[in-house]
Amino acid sequence: SRAASVLREHGACACTDITGFGLIGHLLEMCKGSGATASIDLQSVPLYEGAMECLEMGITSSLQPANTRLRRAVANHEEARGAAAYPLLFDPQTAGGLLASVPRASAARCLEALRSSGAAPRCAVVG
Repeated sequence: SRAASVLREHGACACTDITGFGLIGHLLEMCKGSGATASIDLQSVPLYEGAMECLEMGITSSLQPANTRLRRAVANHEEARGAAAYPLLFDPQTAGGLLASVPRASAARCLEALRSSGAAPRCAVVG
């Protein structure tokens, strides 16, 4: 609830917990409602420790391949798909991290407030 309060204070207009459809699936749902598109800064997406090592060994979730059909949500798909971590955008193993839409002008202050409150120490602008 601390994260939700901070996000509201900084003008978040949409928020979802990232679960079975991975980051991209939930991003698509958020964009669909407003007709928006999103570009992903893959280098800014926080990854779980060991996620890249699992990917390099060919270990992915059973849902990950089906989730890749959602790649149309990524406006910079051609650029992003060359990154080694790209398949992780579709992986549902996220333990329910939050994806929020915050006005650009409030983003830096929102990130600082999320970090300082302890609600989201690894928060980042990802697109």
